[in-house]
Amino acid sequence: MPREQNHSHAKSEKMIKMMPFFHSSPLGPWKTSKGYTTEDESTGKPSTSLESEPDSVSLEPAGEETCSKDPMKVTSDRRHSAPQHSPAPLREANGTCAGTPEQRESPQKKGVKGKLKEFFNISGGIKRTDPKEKDTKKKEDKPLTAEQIVELIDDDRLFDAAQHLIVLERGLHTDCSGKSEEELTRDRDEVESAYERLKQKVFSIIRDSITIAKERPELLQRAVKALIEQENEDEKYRSEKPFDKTLSSRPRKWKELWMDTVKKSTDERMKAIKGTTENLSTTALNFLHMGKTMKKDLTIVVQHIKQLYPPQFNVCSAYAECYHNYFVSQVEMIAEFELEDKDVYLILSWVQNLYPNDIIKNPILKNDLEGAKLGSLLPAKQIRQLEAKYLCNEMTIHGGQKRAEEITPDLGKQASVILLVELSTFLKSYKKALEDFKEKNRQHRYFKETIIANVNNCASFRTHAEKTVSTPDDTKASILTTLNEIENSAYNVLLQDLFLELKPLFKKFTQNKWACTEGIMEEILETTSSSLLQFHTLRDPFYKDVMEKIHVHLVREYIVRLMKKRVTLKTPELQQNLAKCITNDASLLQTFCTKNGSAATWLDSALPKLAEIIRLQDSSATKIEVAMLAKTYPDISKKHLAAILYIKGNLTNSEVKSIQSYLDQSAALTTSRTPLFSAIKVS
Repeated sequence: MPREQNHSHAKSEKMIKMMPFFHSSPLGPWKTSKGYTTEDESTGKPSTSLESEPDSVSLEPAGEETCSKDPMKVTSDRRHSAPQHSPAPLREANGTCAGTPEQRESPQKKGVKGKLKEFFNISGGIKRTDPKEKDTKKKEDKPLTAEQIVELIDDDRLFDAAQHLIVLERGLHTDCSGKSEEELTRDRDEVESAYERLKQKVFSIIRDSITIAKERPELLQRAVKALIEQENEDEKYRSEKPFDKTLSSRPRKWKELWMDTVKKSTDERMKAIKGTTENLSTTALNFLHMGKTMKKDLTIVVQHIKQLYPPQFNVCSAYAECYHNYFVSQVEMIAEFELEDKDVYLILSWVQNLYPNDIIKNPILKNDLEGAKLGSLLPAKQIRQLEAKYLCNEMTIHGGQKRAEEITPDLGKQASVILLVELSTFLKSYKKALEDFKEKNRQHRYFKETIIANVNNCASFRTHAEKTVSTPDDTKASILTTLNEIENSAYNVLLQDLFLELKPLFKKFTQNKWACTEGIMEEILETTSSSLLQFHTLRDPFYKDVMEKIHVHLVREYIVRLMKKRVTLKTPELQQNLAKCITNDASLLQTFCTKNGSAATWLDSALPKLAEIIRLQDSSATKIEVAMLAKTYPDISKKHLAAILYIKGNLTNSEVKSIQSYLDQSAALTTSRTPLFSAIKVS
């Protein structure tokens, strides 16, 4: 028989011998007629199908169903994904596209080639058993390679990939195949490379959770399940306490990466301000964007994301705290600057009203945010300071009264009394808060600016209290007294640095024993002038008050130097020279202070009168000058006068006592004014 015929005959004979095999294979009996037998998937028993099929049998594989958005779309060129390996049946996160393409393939569409492929494991994979089959069936599965797992990642089968990587990772670290260290290192590098690819894919999806939660929930669920799978493996690694502690890749701490990803994601969304509104300031637009973003995003978290995670992740609290912390950082930053009235109102509105009521207590969010660590957007102390600044604006009190008057004049009067009583109570609290600020915030970048702003606010309170006629006198008096205390306390703080700087300059007078004093006063006034620049933001009445404080201090410090008893001049000539020096310095001082806004004319005669007492040599004339001094400045004492007379070294003790006696007569005829000498201590 020709060779070709022998070959054909042998082939036919071989196929005939295989026919019984196909009829008895696990794939089920072949169809020999229009009625054929299959195996029931649920019971495992044969069943008869009366469906008709074409007489010819095609050896080409039928088209496979895909997981496209269109469930009716069928493609025949889908890339073959390798079968899975896991101690338990693997399912994709959405529950509909799980398993390998063979598992998803319809039994009627496999064809002969598909059945042969499944049975003989042509692709090099493993034959998957039906999840419903008994666990006693022997498994001969092999782990997927790193390359095959990467294919799963690229197909967004992230949960499957996470499971297979864990199997492969464990296998590599318990490898008994006799591979060289170089081969094992290469395999581990491939696994780590696949892990890195999975991590990037998973956390890229988690970063976009808010935007994809409603549109692609199945993709987000796969990423979350992959994350949870890695966390579970970390827990197993910790609990098993393996002898081999060289597994540097564990724990992978994906939950920490998740928390970091959530924070970065929320920060980015809070920063991404879109569009502008002409009617809103930058601060208002920023707050509006953050508030709307936080409320909208947390609603998505509550309704679409939290159910994808196990309870221990505390998803709602995690997201809420990230949004809250970013909001707090922005509010605190803005509150540090010198704010306009509208910005103060805006911050207080968000801190005290919109944020707690419209966001935290929102009906959709309230229950889920109860466990979150969300406090106020600002500390209570800072809120009180902003409230004080806001209330200092005339439109809080005056505006409220005006609106009441527009209803009826009588209602306006009633509102005025009520508002003033409340103002009196508030100002006492405000004073205490300002004192606390002064004590604890000396190093604050805008310390003096803040003090000045609070002083300026007092003007509105004072104006309103003085104009309100119907207010009881005791209430008005209480308000004005408190305002005076607030203002004077602020002045002392503002002037403290200047006065410390001037002290060594005044000491030069006594260090030189009042000789060669030319230029000392000019230096004092020049230093003072440089410091006045920082007070130009004070309103006019307060700037004048500060200037008067400076005027008083300059005069008083000069007198302090005269009373130090460091020099005694025994000749009339020396006494007259000193008197002339004092007079010249007094003139420079008075001109400077008047030019810069001081209205303290009551100080003008203090130094000239002291100079005159030092100059005069006639005892009677000196007594008259002392009487005039005591009349103008009744707080001068005998000790003060004795210290001045000490300079006149040619006076006897009896003459000094005789001159001092005129203070008693002068003091009885006058009333006390603003103190000048009483603040000076004499040893």
